[in-house]
Amino acid sequence: MRLMPSCHDVQMELTEYLEGTLPLRRRLGIWLHLRLCRVCAGVLRGLRALPLLARQLLGPAEPVPDAALRALARMQQKQSD
Repeated sequence: MRLMPSCHDVQMELTEYLEGTLPLRRRLGIWLHLRLCRVCAGVLRGLRALPLLARQLLGPAEPVPDAALRALARMQQKQSD
C-alpha cells in the first residue's frame, strides 16, 4: 500500500479520519495528502462545517411530548413481555 493515498481514497475515508478511527499509517498518509491537495482540504473543511450548518438550519430540537414517551414505554414493555 502506498503511503500517500489518491484523492478518491482520501475523500472516501475523511469521515473516519475526522473520527480518528483509521490506523496511524493511514492517518499519516491522509494528513500528508491534505497538506498537498487543495481540493481534498476543501472537502475536509466542508465536512467539518456540516454539524454547525445543520444546527443553524434545523434549530434546536423540540422536546418529545409526554404522550409520545408514554406510548414508546408501553410498546417497549409489550416487546419485553
